[in-house]
Amino acid sequence: MGILQNMRNSVARMFRGLTSRATSVLKSIGRSPSPLSDRLLSDALRLAEIPSPTEHEEQRGAFVIKQLGELGLNPMVDETGTIVVRLTCQHPDHSAPILLFADLSSNRWHPLESLSRLDATHAYGAGLADALGVAAMLSVAELVQSGQIVTHKDIVLLFTTGPLGDPSSSIASRLVEDSHNSPGAALGIRGISLGTIAPRPLGTYRIEVRLRTDADIQSPAAPPSSAVEVIVDLARALSGVTWDAEQKTTCEIRRVEAGTGFGRTPTEGIIDIELESSDGAVLELAMKAAIATAEAKGREAKAQTKVTIVGHVPVGDPAVGAGLIRLVLQALKDQRLRIIEDNSADPASSFSALGIPATSIAIASGHEGLCQDQIEIASIEKGRRLLVAIIERISAEGV
Repeated sequence: MGILQNMRNSVARMFRGLTSRATSVLKSIGRSPSPLSDRLLSDALRLAEIPSPTEHEEQRGAFVIKQLGELGLNPMVDETGTIVVRLTCQHPDHSAPILLFADLSSNRWHPLESLSRLDATHAYGAGLADALGVAAMLSVAELVQSGQIVTHKDIVLLFTTGPLGDPSSSIASRLVEDSHNSPGAALGIRGISLGTIAPRPLGTYRIEVRLRTDADIQSPAAPPSSAVEVIVDLARALSGVTWDAEQKTTCEIRRVEAGTGFGRTPTEGIIDIELESSDGAVLELAMKAAIATAEAKGREAKAQTKVTIVGHVPVGDPAVGAGLIRLVLQALKDQRLRIIEDNSADPASSFSALGIPATSIAIASGHEGLCQDQIEIASIEKGRRLLVAIIERISAEGV
């Protein structure tokens, strides 16, 4: 109760200000096709302005708890701030519930750029796309509580305080092992791109390498090596590797940073590496080889090297989720949405790897930018209707 009370008290005044601002902006636009999508967008705008990431996302969690409380729901909050709430349908068939999940956090929040703005057709703001999934789940809670979703299965909403791919997270396995809330199917809800689905998702490892070339292992008589040269050498070494004969595995350099300022030799560097593969065994070998390569390059440069696995999504099992994928594809066709197949890594694979049919869907169309996201306002109603249709299909047909 302590963490819950602190979360509520810390942001009460902020909620009032954000609510007033988001409501007035939406009223001034008045172009959304539905009051339900108006509220969904309003919640996303308000959530996107709350600072993130924080240790347990207390402020964003408090926002979600407040919204759920106003619907008469009493969510559970664990020691990490993860929120779980079960929505009970009017006529349950007592089978395993449907799980919806989204991440509360955003690593693209900015104190100014996240103050969203709207025009007649689009909403703009840093990290706004990250907030749409959470807002869509709040919309589902409202619809279930008001009886507007026809389902014979209960729905469990899971709001995590970090990605399921975080190696320190055990929320997927803990939920699957929970006799009360273990799902029969799982849907990850993300912001964009509407209509995109991954029938055969890849697995991924994300690896961070930090180097210091002015460490104690350097010779006192010799000047430190350039961290830029070491980082570039490592990037070239990894980019040129063929990981398997079938070329199922790729290595991408996602970020490179090095330097300490003009006029001095750059002595610190960071490189983020992402490995992707459709073969789980090869992915494991590639991960170990990439770590060994990074450590070897560090030793060659006499640099202090720290290698950390910062993310891992297992290779999805297409057989486990085949029925769910067919159902989602049919729902996309029924809603007359353009279907885009993108078999990149899907956080929902954390559940399919445990035997739970799972996939992810998007709630809107737009562009996710480094400094600012652009969301098509009209697409939110399409995504909301799609989500409701999928939930009702899972309830009626199973997976």
